[in-house]
Amino acid sequence: EPERCVQWVIKQRADTILGNHDAACVGILPITWFNSLAANALFWTKNQLSVYSQSFFQKIPQVVSNYVNAHWVHGSLRKPLEEYIDMVESAREIFTNHDFQTCFFGHTHVAEAFLYHEGKVLHPQFPEGGEIQLQSQKRYLINPGSVGQPRDGNPQASFALYDTEKGVVKINRIRYNIQRAADKIIAAGLPEYLSLRLFSGR
Repeated sequence: EPERCVQWVIKQRADTILGNHDAACVGILPITWFNSLAANALFWTKNQLSVYSQSFFQKIPQVVSNYVNAHWVHGSLRKPLEEYIDMVESAREIFTNHDFQTCFFGHTHVAEAFLYHEGKVLHPQFPEGGEIQLQSQKRYLINPGSVGQPRDGNPQASFALYDTEKGVVKINRIRYNIQRAADKIIAAGLPEYLSLRLFSGR
């Protein structure tokens, strides 16, 4: 229900950042950049979106800097729509080439973080949820995971709550009706694989 979701976000007046699939729906990224399954879903999604929703996507920033003491991006600060930060090496490059204390990102659909301290990069992951206590002497890249399509082996929805007063980021995992979501994918005529992967969290 992409149109319903976009309208809900607009109604909430939520601060948003542009993702790669959003960008593809309005021509900012070419759909040919995606694999065939994703491209199939993107063509379908684009046809579900109203002109108003598509114009909303056109206005969403790719990076939000220094908002509640953090940077916000879908991919990376280097390539906001395209780069996957999924290894210590790529995280180290971002820490080295960009000036920030904390940056929230997505794109990989995996709840994880990269912590930089005294030249070392640690890589905690949160398949069952968890907490990060932010410390001034460390730097952070934090991925809250995915609400709709987790890919860390846990099919539960994943999201983060950021307590700016306490300096705590809590990764939450919650159950949702996967069967209902899968049935809607099939009913829309989309590839069966897109529904089956929801059950495995892959």
